[in-house]
Amino acid sequence: MKKLFKNTKHFKFFTLIALFGLMSEAWGASAVATVSALTGRAFVSLDGRTQSLKVGDQVPSFAEVFTEVGAQVTLSDYFDHKYHLAGSGHIQFLNKSLQLKEGYLWVQSFQDRHTFSVQTANAIALFKRGEGIVSFDSVSGRSQLLVKKGQFDYANSLNPFFTQTVSEGLFSFVITDQDEGAPRAPTPIGYQSFKQIVALFKDVQSESDNNAPARNVASVVEAPNWQEMQPAHAVAPKPTVDPAMEVQLKELYAPKLAPKKVVKKWQPTYEKKSGAKVRIFGSPSKGPTRTVASETPKKPSSRTPASVGSMAPEIKQNDVFESKLMQEYKNQMRHSQETNKLINELKSFDQDYVQGY
Repeated sequence: MKKLFKNTKHFKFFTLIALFGLMSEAWGASAVATVSALTGRAFVSLDGRTQSLKVGDQVPSFAEVFTEVGAQVTLSDYFDHKYHLAGSGHIQFLNKSLQLKEGYLWVQSFQDRHTFSVQTANAIALFKRGEGIVSFDSVSGRSQLLVKKGQFDYANSLNPFFTQTVSEGLFSFVITDQDEGAPRAPTPIGYQSFKQIVALFKDVQSESDNNAPARNVASVVEAPNWQEMQPAHAVAPKPTVDPAMEVQLKELYAPKLAPKKVVKKWQPTYEKKSGAKVRIFGSPSKGPTRTVASETPKKPSSRTPASVGSMAPEIKQNDVFESKLMQEYKNQMRHSQETNKLINELKSFDQDYVQGY
């Protein structure tokens, strides 16, 4: 009986050990995050098993998450954190930390009780409350941190003595082959570079200003508030204009915006009569009278030179002396016949006397 009791005790002991082992295994594979949003396709891999993710799935600890090109997955853990992984990304969940193995990761922390970290192959970012975008390029070995809100401690994961405090609006990076792996001093980021990084993410809502930290460390220089900037894919709201101001602006700029009058060149049209009197010089006011063929044409009257008419306006046709005088006057010539012939020939020539062409 005693032997049976001892065997029973040993059996209970080993059963408890087995139960603790199962519980520890279950605890080790407990869920640490939940898929809250998904665009495209994402996968989770654990213990050599890989499966697709969908909204509502739980991600266990030590699991690895992948995204396709152009995809995006949003994961929420149980410590008030959100992780937005862009396309072609690769992360792995650890104990109160996350390792970024490739791509861009947008981290949002809404608590200030515990310190969490995001690690890469050569850098580590420590934070409590705030937002930041962490990236790692496995080809170049470059790790980078851009702080959107709050402040992060950024250091070389192999040499934590090289630490920089990065505030919002600043960025820093770590390259193993440069500056002995020390993180670069925080530098303000340009607006164009900021838009290019934010454009990698879709529909990410930033933390509200009401939940922002009240103040930064006194030694930290205030940086621009990137929270007020909209993502590159967001549509800008339509501006509103006061109606009274709009009327005043139209009255002010109406003369300047009026189209210029095009002056058309006048051209006469012959469709309508204008009623203007037209006087034509050099031709008789009445056209030549036309005679009937049966009528006998009148003999044209002889015309006398103007000089003769002025000297003798009235000439009697019956006067023999005056008629002979007129006949002799007509026969008189200023030049000889040869000279007149030469004058007529010269008049018939149409010659250009200009020397040059």
